[in-house]
Amino acid sequence: MRPVTCSLLPRVLAVALLVPAAACSGSGKSTKATVIETELELSYDDGQPAERPILAAPDFEWLIKFEPNLPAYTPRRLRLLVAQPGELRLILYRHDDATGRPGARIGAIERTYDAAFSSGGHDGKWLSEPITGVPVQTGPLWVGISVPRTDSSAARLWASKNESAQVFQRDAEPATALQSGRLPVTPMVRLLVVPEAAPPPPASSAPASSAPASSAPAASAPAAPAPAPASPAPGSPAPTAPAAATAAPIPASR
Repeated sequence: MRPVTCSLLPRVLAVALLVPAAACSGSGKSTKATVIETELELSYDDGQPAERPILAAPDFEWLIKFEPNLPAYTPRRLRLLVAQPGELRLILYRHDDATGRPGARIGAIERTYDAAFSSGGHDGKWLSEPITGVPVQTGPLWVGISVPRTDSSAARLWASKNESAQVFQRDAEPATALQSGRLPVTPMVRLLVVPEAAPPPPASSAPASSAPASSAPAASAPAAPAPAPASPAPGSPAPTAPAAATAAPIPASR
């Protein structure tokens, strides 16, 4: 057994020497700088978890309208206070300026949380979900909250008792006024964003205006002067003026 131990020892030492060398060589090639961004957190709850309401199905999802009031921003994360483990569905929508309602879907987070991610409400145990693939926004952002099935396998979120003007429930009838779906509680879901520079205004392509036609008649070009007579060549006789015509004499009558 001793020869085997001796034969393995050089290999172990060789590996031990190669690992730090590889780490040093790899660190020397890394040129990516870490960018630190300051985030803004938007929340409409009062910070007091009081209820664990049953969440709705997707057709009747809860909606939170986040308004950062920034020229432009990038959504980075969602913070949740989970009250019960299970399946949860979060959908991000662009704001529709024409209707004032959620517009096109631009992102989704679908998770199944276990008990390790749930909170007792007062333990400060917030869950953080990164938002990826969502472009820079310039207006409000809507977050829809629902569960795939409204049974015991569905997740729950903590909610505060304050009523917020930013929280609604979607109605199955699109013509129903959004204000009629106001919720009496506020789910403890918060949005973190990074401010961005305002995008440049779209370039305006105004058509070139044509010059108005003038009603005045165009001025005629002056007539060219008559050509001067050619001068005689040297040695040639000077031109004579034409003789005046004379009347023939009338013979006298006898």
